[in-house]
Amino acid sequence: MDINELKNVALELMDALQSKKLGEVELEMADVKIKIKAAPPAPVVPAMAVPAAAAPAAAADGQAAPAEAAEAPASGTEVKSPLVGTFYSSPSPDAPPFVLVGQKVKEGDTICIIEAMKTMNEIKSPCDGTVTRILAQPGDMVEYNQTVAIIE
Repeated sequence: MDINELKNVALELMDALQSKKLGEVELEMADVKIKIKAAPPAPVVPAMAVPAAAAPAAAADGQAAPAEAAEAPASGTEVKSPLVGTFYSSPSPDAPPFVLVGQKVKEGDTICIIEAMKTMNEIKSPCDGTVTRILAQPGDMVEYNQTVAIIE
């Protein structure tokens, strides 16, 4: 299972958790275990997907709850949205993302696109490094100065 499939499964589980007013949802497959817990009153946010090879180890250690992951302090350089708009990780729905977690980038490389008023604005890497986190999902609304990725 690739990282995009894991993200989609996690998002579907979070939607089910919220719509059915469940306290916890758990899904276990051959190579992946995903467990999502509701933590009222904190909002449910997407959990970072783990590459399939590392998923069993991460699940055994107990992944942080989505709300805890959102509150964790960011280390590295934050890539922030310069405007309010819709986040896109790729140039089109069928194209691969500009960057993935773990990918090395150079200053000036395109990280994502923020669409505002039908204008596609490329967001560039402010430094050289490795993408350690992508904090927005394709189609998410992002605010001005919201962190969308972290580069170390």
